[in-house]
Amino acid sequence: MSEQDTRGMLPVADGRTVAARVWRMLAGRRLALCGIVVLFLLEAGLALVFPLVIGSLVDTVRAADGSGVPASFWWQVALLPATAVAAGLLAWMATRALARLAETVVAELREGYVAAALDLPRATIETAGTGDVVTRASDDIAQISGTLPDVLPRLSVAALTMVLVAGGLAALNPWFLAGYALTIPLYGLTVRWYLRTAPGVYVAERTAESARGHDILGTLTQLPTVTAHRLEHRQLERIKVTSWQTVRWAMRTRIVQNRMYGHLNVTELLGLLLVLGIGVWLALLGEASAGQVTAAVLLFLRTVAPIAELLFLMDELQSALASLGRIIGVTATRGATATDAPDTRSDAGPAVEVAGVHFAYRPDRPVLTAIDTRIDDRSVLAVVGATGSGKSTLASLIAGVYRPTTGDIVRRVDPQRIVTVTQETHVFAGTVRDNLTLAAPGATDEQITTALKQVGAEHIVELLPDGLDTEVGDGGHAVTAAQAQHLALARLALADPALVILDEATAEADTADTAVLDRATTAVTSGRSALVIAHRLSQARTADRIVVLQDGRLVETGTHDDLIAAGGRYADLWTAWETGRR
Repeated sequence: MSEQDTRGMLPVADGRTVAARVWRMLAGRRLALCGIVVLFLLEAGLALVFPLVIGSLVDTVRAADGSGVPASFWWQVALLPATAVAAGLLAWMATRALARLAETVVAELREGYVAAALDLPRATIETAGTGDVVTRASDDIAQISGTLPDVLPRLSVAALTMVLVAGGLAALNPWFLAGYALTIPLYGLTVRWYLRTAPGVYVAERTAESARGHDILGTLTQLPTVTAHRLEHRQLERIKVTSWQTVRWAMRTRIVQNRMYGHLNVTELLGLLLVLGIGVWLALLGEASAGQVTAAVLLFLRTVAPIAELLFLMDELQSALASLGRIIGVTATRGATATDAPDTRSDAGPAVEVAGVHFAYRPDRPVLTAIDTRIDDRSVLAVVGATGSGKSTLASLIAGVYRPTTGDIVRRVDPQRIVTVTQETHVFAGTVRDNLTLAAPGATDEQITTALKQVGAEHIVELLPDGLDTEVGDGGHAVTAAQAQHLALARLALADPALVILDEATAEADTADTAVLDRATTAVTSGRSALVIAHRLSQARTADRIVVLQDGRLVETGTHDDLIAAGGRYADLWTAWETGRR
């Protein structure tokens, strides 16, 4: 049905899947679509009246032979603007109706993609990268929205015009149709070459754009980390590579387009000379009048633009179809992407048990080795260790994002009631109420206020101009990083999870906000089973139990006082942290 990019990006649907999904989306709209096609058919037919009337005028003028203007001349002249106005009116009606239908389908497609993306396993998102997810939601949707309402009307008119012109040429003289038909194989060769070459090039171009977007977005969103670890040169090199790949594929698409245009120009010239030659030959034989030859040439010229437009539109259509495949590649997996359910039990025991767990993202690079620990019911387990020791990986395993390479993780809580908050806190565009009720859509203002008070964040809302109705996020009232983290903890309290996982959830707080957010963390974990990846050791100190990771191994476990007394790795970290605070 779909294929996965070698870089681990999200799937891309094949042509059959795209066609089937679009056909299902048109259910209930097919009658309207047929009506639109009829309007385009009438518009194309009226547009062909013009060359036929011109041909008739030529014969009328020749037949007059200086004896005055015949009456038929005037109605033929009047017919020209009348048909043009009627054709324009029909085109406007059809285009308007099709735009409305297409935009509705695109809106449903956009909503379906967002819903499907939200349903994707977190491991899939992390492997693909936010750049691929965002590029599909922005660039690909924009490509589809900008192409379909514009291309489909022109494509319909072009196809119908070609058919009607064939009928008009046959009515004038079958030999004209024969000349027209001889050009079809030449166009067919161009189309065959283009359809064989273009789709892969367009998909590769869109994929390259996603890779570039992933690198740029990742660098900008994690700029403090990039700067702190002096990764500027590395990230710039990655962006240069993906940008150059995007340019290379863009150039390849231009080369494919230019070759197609060259084939078209040669075919058009040969076809025009052929029809004109047949017309002269028929006129010399007395089997066609000057008006008929004129009409035939004008009819053929009337097909030049639609045929060229068909192929030109195929260029835009291929790009839109590539984008459509990338969108449907995600929406088609909705409901079929769920990973194996985490192991759960309902018997008595710890909320979570981790037994002999080994994990590696790649077989040759183990991240966690022989991890044995537990999270007791309604107790807090803090995980301490240096950067790269495997803390966040352990949190992801316990959350069910990944499955252990070997070993077992048993949960005695409902997997749907496991909630993770990371340091990458996001403020959504909308009201404060909207941001909070994402965790509990039916929550009342009273419940929201209770959650805010639980974590000590009610003062944030009180200071906002419109309270819970204050618009925040993009284009709204600006909130600080600490306020965003505080609201995220309030949202967590509103969700009322059975297991809380805080993966350095308050790491971005300034020193002045540290104590406030630590109290909020303590409040939200109180009375709940919780795993806290401790960015500050003050958070570990208040935990019921602490485990220390070093190079992916669990090296110490115990309470704060026990570990300090042991004088091991944790004691060293505590001493260094205390010294740094002075």
